[in-house]
Amino acid sequence: MRRRAFLSLLGGTALAWPRTLEGLARDFQVGGDAQDEDFWSRVRGRFLIPPERIYLNNGTLGPSPEVVVEAVNEHARRVASTYPPGVDWDDLKGSVGAFIGADPEGLVFPRNTTEAMSFVAQGLDLDPGGEILTSDHEHIGGLCPWQVVCSRRELPLRVFSLPVPASTQESLLDTIMGAVSEETRVLSLSHVTFTTGTRLPLEEVAELCRERGIILVVDGAHPPGMVKLDLASWDPDFYASSPHKWLLAPQGSGLLYLGDEWRSNLWPTLASGGWDDRELGAQRFNHLGTFDESRMAGLIAAVEFLNAIGMDRVEGRVRYLRQRLEAGLRGMPGVRVVSPVEEDLATGMVSFSLDGVDSLILQRHLARSAAVRTRVISEYEYGWMRLSTHIYNLPGEVDRALELLDDVRRNGLS
Repeated sequence: MRRRAFLSLLGGTALAWPRTLEGLARDFQVGGDAQDEDFWSRVRGRFLIPPERIYLNNGTLGPSPEVVVEAVNEHARRVASTYPPGVDWDDLKGSVGAFIGADPEGLVFPRNTTEAMSFVAQGLDLDPGGEILTSDHEHIGGLCPWQVVCSRRELPLRVFSLPVPASTQESLLDTIMGAVSEETRVLSLSHVTFTTGTRLPLEEVAELCRERGIILVVDGAHPPGMVKLDLASWDPDFYASSPHKWLLAPQGSGLLYLGDEWRSNLWPTLASGGWDDRELGAQRFNHLGTFDESRMAGLIAAVEFLNAIGMDRVEGRVRYLRQRLEAGLRGMPGVRVVSPVEEDLATGMVSFSLDGVDSLILQRHLARSAAVRTRVISEYEYGWMRLSTHIYNLPGEVDRALELLDDVRRNGLS
């Protein structure tokens, strides 16, 4: 636990959530194997999810554990009691930087991935003629900022196709780099695609982009809190994320990492005091005027909650539940799984279609009949259903979802 971070948040007023986290760290010291149901039931007990609800849509929004909600509420009460804001920026950047393996001095905290990607797209000086290259599996939050910039500046935006399902890292790398042209100036891709949960080999892509002088912009909405990260080992130019997903942080707590070169060279989209002080580096982009700092307290609490469990155990549990779900889906006649089979490409999201069943109608059926929360990938007219598994899910919930799907497969929708 980061004692200095907790003390800076106390600011002379006793807060309960740091002590709660210290207690959780002690409680989570023993156990935590992927199939240790006693351990993971205790983890589930730290969430506010009603037992009758089956939440399989963490890929859109991760429900925060109670200690994160507590941190946000306590900080809001502190401000309402006329105490000054209690979040120390060095502690915030240090905590998040250590969690994702990134230089803390490159961290910026917008509201979400969409805002972070907009900061990048609007802030780059792009010469006429150079193209922006992206794929047909990008979320609108990662695509639309480029559409705006290209429309406004009359720059070409080119979209290439990724294979579905993806087979190997090598074939994905060949597809991505094969789409690059002499005119490519920016390559904008998702680290994990929201459509199929495919993990792209962007570590290798980053090295090839550096060799060719191409700016690599990564939509990393999903990986933090799902898989262990070490951004310093491959150092993308930009990495944008939404900690309100797998990191289980509050809504409105975004994340943007800037490579060293861009901390002084990127133009600010939102300008406040110090916007032109290059010596401030990436901190220029954190000067956003007055905003709700309670979400930053919640972000630190979310990081420390997952640290208390340990990312090795988190990643193992997510994979175990996803494998259980995927095996059940692949065993059903009439189900087409479009997520990858290979473990080095697969993540915590599985997308599929059921023959003869519209996924949106299926989604409404699951929600109405059994309080199952899902996501349909309607973008690009794909029409797949996507299910996500995280540490608050239990095997019985996965099995129940499979039973419901199999019932629809055999008997249709009533």
